[in-house]
Amino acid sequence: MKGRYNRSVPTRRARKAPRLLGAAAALALSAAILGTAAPAASAATNLGYFLTSGTVGITSGGHTWKLQVSLIGGSSGGPVIIDVLIEAPHLSGTELHDWGMQMPGGDFTVNSATGSAAINTHSDLSPVASLNLAYKPTSHTKGTCSAGSETDYAGTLTGSVTLTTGLKGLKLSNTKATFATPNTLQVDNACVPPVSCLFATWGGGLGGSPSAPTANGITTGTPGHLGHLAQVGRRVDLSAPTGATRTDGAFISAPAPVFNAKAKSLTVKGSTSGVVTGAGVISKPKVTTPGTEKCTLDGKTYTQTSTLYDGASWSSTTQFEAKTILTGTLKAATTGSGEFDIITLKA
Repeated sequence: MKGRYNRSVPTRRARKAPRLLGAAAALALSAAILGTAAPAASAATNLGYFLTSGTVGITSGGHTWKLQVSLIGGSSGGPVIIDVLIEAPHLSGTELHDWGMQMPGGDFTVNSATGSAAINTHSDLSPVASLNLAYKPTSHTKGTCSAGSETDYAGTLTGSVTLTTGLKGLKLSNTKATFATPNTLQVDNACVPPVSCLFATWGGGLGGSPSAPTANGITTGTPGHLGHLAQVGRRVDLSAPTGATRTDGAFISAPAPVFNAKAKSLTVKGSTSGVVTGAGVISKPKVTTPGTEKCTLDGKTYTQTSTLYDGASWSSTTQFEAKTILTGTLKAATTGSGEFDIITLKA
């Protein structure tokens, strides 16, 4: 999967659940979870830029938070989508908070010939964030495209970063931040990449208030080497900057979901202890959407068979909870709607 933004995910995979994010898990997550679409890049005069940083650790409030930055922009000068994520280990899992915002195109400049880039948000992300960063490429490769072209840069990202979280007075600041590798920049000239393989996901406690916590999960990895994560998260609309949102939550390694093909139901669990606990069943879907296609994962081609089960019922036998440092205990609804997909890959 090419970085955090996977442009080839089918639109039928758009999810209602909050995003499942984390620096460690970022490469395993599709845009179906992120809910963010990349801008079109239909001509050489309208390139697409996709920057994803490594992490930089900042200690405040008795915890060290890893901060990560991602951006999507284009040479046409339209608004830039920016994502600032912080995460910290907590109770055998990971707590995370993620700010999704927009800023003017001029705040993110890229030299498409060299791959050098600069981020200067000025006051455009006030009162949440202020970034003044320089990206310097150290190497590059050509992306795989059936049409168009793409150049993938690896490099360094340094500068100053300030994040005012609005949570328990926590403020993170580093005037000489150096982000750990990898720091990647994709310059996309109407590239049509190979179809990336999807990952099985599930969501429960959906259909309530937009800011109500929900339970979610994802299965990542390659056949025979799968890992399972469970999360409780919520999305909050912020008053400023305009259109900004914040996602709060936590995730933890969890038992594999159990699918009952006859009943068309999925039994899911969090951990028995730790940052995310709970158990539930997603059943009686109203819509099933099957699909089969060729896809790629870690440079290998698979035949992917998938079925999306939508409009299902959610029943939580043990309420899903996330015990967080900054937002207290987040509790997902014990009833409501749910959805899940079953995905198998065959070499």
